Amino acid sequence: MKIQHLTPREALESLRSSTDGLGREEAQRRLQEFGPNRVTEERPEPLWRRFGRELAHFFALILWLGAALAFVAEWY
Repeated sequence: MKIQHLTPREALESLRSSTDGLGREEAQRRLQEFGPNRVTEERPEPLWRRFGRELAHFFALILWLGAALAFVAEWY
């Protein structure tokens, strides 16, 4: 079940927490286990790379090959 479907009490129980927060020992244990609670900003992928990936996946390559064969057949 997703946490947004739980009541606040059920959510706190599932996270093994309380309305007063975590105890010092539990906070230290979670810090050791999961690391600091930080959100890092990722740079967006450049537009040219996204466009190139759209042109180079498997089915696109098959279409490119078919177009090249049709062009060569028409040329001769």
